Amino acid sequence: MLVAQPSGKPIHQLARNQYPVKILQFGSGNFLRGFADWMVQQANEKTGFNAGVSVVQSVSQSDTLKQQEGVYTVIFKGIHDGEFVSSHQKIDVIQRVVNPTLDFDAYLNEALNPDLQFIISNTTEAGITFSKQDTHVATLASTFPGKLTQLLYKRFQENIDSPLLVLPTELIEQNGTLLKACIVNYSGHWSLPSEFLIWLNTHVTFCNTLVDRIVSGFPKKNKEAVYEELGYVDELAVEGEWFHLWVIEGPRWINEILPFKKAGLNVIYTHDLEPYRIRKVRILNGAHTCMACVGYLAGMQTVRESIEHPVIGRFIKRLIYDDIVPHLPGELVELEKYAEEVINRFRNPALNHQLLSISLNSFSKFAVRVLPSLLAQADKNGMLAPRLMYSFAALIYFYSGLKNGKAITLKDSDEVIVFMAHAWQEAAPSKSGMENLCKKVLAKKEWWGKDLTEVPQLVEHTARHLFEISRRGVLDSLKEL
Repeated sequence: MLVAQPSGKPIHQLARNQYPVKILQFGSGNFLRGFADWMVQQANEKTGFNAGVSVVQSVSQSDTLKQQEGVYTVIFKGIHDGEFVSSHQKIDVIQRVVNPTLDFDAYLNEALNPDLQFIISNTTEAGITFSKQDTHVATLASTFPGKLTQLLYKRFQENIDSPLLVLPTELIEQNGTLLKACIVNYSGHWSLPSEFLIWLNTHVTFCNTLVDRIVSGFPKKNKEAVYEELGYVDELAVEGEWFHLWVIEGPRWINEILPFKKAGLNVIYTHDLEPYRIRKVRILNGAHTCMACVGYLAGMQTVRESIEHPVIGRFIKRLIYDDIVPHLPGELVELEKYAEEVINRFRNPALNHQLLSISLNSFSKFAVRVLPSLLAQADKNGMLAPRLMYSFAALIYFYSGLKNGKAITLKDSDEVIVFMAHAWQEAAPSKSGMENLCKKVLAKKEWWGKDLTEVPQLVEHTARHLFEISRRGVLDSLKEL
């Protein structure tokens, strides 16, 4: 519950605007609230976009967003136009919150909204998937694509012909194309009429997109000071950096109906986002994913603490410049310029970006963000990038669930957590034991897209690093790198 503080009233008691709901948003987490919803707010205020958001909340069961009537604050701090800036803005675009798990009918009723034009999602890299366990269109699906199929099918059944634009922000290659493919799979799995697919192809446009902004979340450590500065209490305040980029691949008419560029936002509409995607996912997100496990196991808590640490910081910089950048397409000068910008963003003194929050679904993130860089070098010259292999070993060690005898809070699919728990229970604390453990993990084709035990020397080198981490710890075992 919100309790009024001396710094002012709870935020939901302040004045707010009402907008027609034009956007259905899957996800209520920090990123979408500090990125997409902020952009909608900017477009509303600067272009008359007049768009509200209905949030579909399925992972989080928190009632805080409802209690605050969808209103919260974004706080941006970082370098903008060469100067450090700090600003905050009240966001009131969220008009309602629905939870399909608690009220499936209320969720399906979102399909009947005649004002609906856009669907946005952020369900992590593990979210866009198809499951045969979802057996019927009338029973709430377990996956995001399944739930979206049910909503679109409802709209089709009710003969609502207004077009929809789908903008997934999950950090996977061709996220829009993959999302549509999952919906087509569900249509066949549930034996939906062929007319539904015709309607889907003519009424719904799926875009591939790329997003870039570090959103560190709620300022827990200094929340009272934040409330004092704001003048009101906001339990959903979210901090992030000023830098932002949204690349949207799709037809030219999108620029007309989605006025983000007109609002002065860093949005790129393009026919090919692949160069932007590879650069961002492998450098920024790849470094984040490696840093999360390596840094946390070394005793770090935040991104900034890690990048400024004499050992972990040097490891991450060499990982970026030596193991990632040389194997990316594009001009080396431009790639290194972007890498330098990323490292400076990691150093942002205003962000408290927790490594544990980055570690969410680390296995699927590693497969998308890091593994391609590792395999690129192996395919190019038969060499294995040493710091990427070390990061792989740190990932495996992290999922032992223990650091210095204390439990690590693992947030991943039940399949990954259970498999890794069993694998570690069966692993002997020896070189051969670590090698057997690595063989089990690297052989999981469904996780990596291929059997990684077939990559020459990958099991052996990863197991060697894993054994050294278990024996000496991260900081000592990193000395050789």
